Amino acid sequence: MSFGTVIQDEQQEKNFKGIVLTVGICFVILLLIVRMFHVQIINGETNVRLSKENAMRLKNIFPPRGKIYDRNGKVLARNRPSYSICVLPYKLKNRKQVIGHLCQVKDSLGVNVFDSTALEQTIRRAMYRRFDVTRLKEDVSLDLVSIIEEHSMELPGIIVESESRREYTLGKSAFHVLGYMSEIPEAHFDSLKEKGYLYGDLIGKSGIERQYETTVRGTSGQEYIEVNAYGKSLGPIDNIPRVDPIPGRDIYLSIDAQLQKVADLAFEDTLKGAVIALDPRNGEVLLMMSSPSVDPNIFSMSTLLRSQNWGEIATDPNLPLNNRAISGTYTPGSTFKLISALAGLETDKLRRDSRMPTPCTGAYRIGSRIAHCWKLSGHGSLNLVGAVQQSCNVYFYQVGLRLGDKVINKHAEMLGLGALTGIDLPGERPGWLSGEEAYNKRFAKRKWRWTTGLVLDLAIGQTQVVTPLQLALMTGGLTNCHSLYKPFLVKEERSDDGAVLRQTLPQLKSKLDFKDATVMTLKESLESVTRAGGTGGRAAVPGVPVGAKTGSAENPHGDLTHALFVGAAPVSNPIIAIAVVVENAGHGGSVAAPIAGQILRYFFAETEEGKRVVEELNPGNVKIVEQLQKVVAPMKEKLAAVYPEE
Repeated sequence: MSFGTVIQDEQQEKNFKGIVLTVGICFVILLLIVRMFHVQIINGETNVRLSKENAMRLKNIFPPRGKIYDRNGKVLARNRPSYSICVLPYKLKNRKQVIGHLCQVKDSLGVNVFDSTALEQTIRRAMYRRFDVTRLKEDVSLDLVSIIEEHSMELPGIIVESESRREYTLGKSAFHVLGYMSEIPEAHFDSLKEKGYLYGDLIGKSGIERQYETTVRGTSGQEYIEVNAYGKSLGPIDNIPRVDPIPGRDIYLSIDAQLQKVADLAFEDTLKGAVIALDPRNGEVLLMMSSPSVDPNIFSMSTLLRSQNWGEIATDPNLPLNNRAISGTYTPGSTFKLISALAGLETDKLRRDSRMPTPCTGAYRIGSRIAHCWKLSGHGSLNLVGAVQQSCNVYFYQVGLRLGDKVINKHAEMLGLGALTGIDLPGERPGWLSGEEAYNKRFAKRKWRWTTGLVLDLAIGQTQVVTPLQLALMTGGLTNCHSLYKPFLVKEERSDDGAVLRQTLPQLKSKLDFKDATVMTLKESLESVTRAGGTGGRAAVPGVPVGAKTGSAENPHGDLTHALFVGAAPVSNPIIAIAVVVENAGHGGSVAAPIAGQILRYFFAETEEGKRVVEELNPGNVKIVEQLQKVVAPMKEKLAAVYPEE
């Protein structure tokens, strides 16, 4: 091989190596360009977010929930400060190590604060929402907050969040009106997220809290805060604008907090049922109490305590979560005799002094059936007023036969029975009015048919199904005699600075316009019930004429009848109508009337409106006022002991 050839081969080899090197360098540069394009362009937004969130975090600012007040400005629901220990999953570098450190934390009594199994499960679920804050321990003490903060270096991703919790000042006495709050379930979060809810938000679950959720909730705000490598806040970042939260509206109810307390004390814990009172002049609900009840503050406790109490509540056979005032359905019993009387008077088939062909001897025969009166010895021959006062079944059996089911039910519907009232609370039930058409339709599958004899039961209120609210509405209409108003609870919505944003105006359900003779006879009959010899004497109020009707309704679930009482006062121009239902308790006159009496006497002795009416009815009569004050003194002492002033 010649020397020139060798030189040529070496040159070619050098050229080849240069080309390979150049290609390699170009390839590396190309890879860098592609990688930079991928990082900065394709995944640019994600990487910028991750970069920022290593130095800052978007913090949601929950708005203060609107407070709830009674008609006199007494606070019923407010917010209290609270602290929760939470986890930021994307800041959690070593899950097992952090869980181990948390499981070593003890409270002031030396008891471990966290359970390793529960902690592991919660954090594992939280990893599915890496950038959302998840609570590990709610409503913790300041001592525990201090411990977590002191060990922040050992607990990257574990932070303390301040929040507010609901506090209810009346406890169980107003539970069914106010309701309660609970954290949004995981399964429902995605659907509520579109409405502005955040992970871990609380939401109204019943009562006013649920019905007016959008009103009292407010709108969340946001701010960026600087954080260290462990996720701990170093304060807000000045050059990024903060979005302030919008506080929820305050709500003013029509109920009277003191009357709620009186009703709670009058209704012993061993009793089941409901009491409701309203103003028949406009539909404002003055009190609503259902028993048994629940202290709504239970639902503001930590998860562990809440779960323990919830287990007892959910399995309680007495169903304390049910608001019996609007969803409890009962046969009205003898209180329905007022509707039968009204129907007869308005159709001119009854007058004040009307007597039935067959006097009461304790029973009434129709075909092969013998229908009994509650008084086995009988009432003899009575006029309409006497029949209402003595609650004579035999008299109203014959009224039912004289009028028929359609006429009676027409007047029942006129007064709101057997239909939703439209009150601003969730969970109301309509009830049901029996009659030939409704009965045949309802029991068609059983092949039951309406018979003439069933109108006897209808006329004395043993076939219909109504709610306590409907009974109060009925009584208000019977004594108002001109107008029936839709019942409501929320009077006003106000901003956090007290400005009135919305008011509820009375809404007319129906015009009544009863005949003058009907009005006079009805009011005389109602008032006779609370006078000497009447069945509702235990509901009498000194100096105030009370119109009323007692009832004992058939109860398929117990040995005793349901005890009922309806009333209004003063009967001449009522400012309060009331209904009391006590389940499986006996006679209305002996069980329900005393409960109503305590409430009515307190109303006229202690409320401004009640005292004004007493003075108008008894001008200058100091003895009546003193007598009334003396009567309510024991209740006032009991109230002071059970509900000490804050």
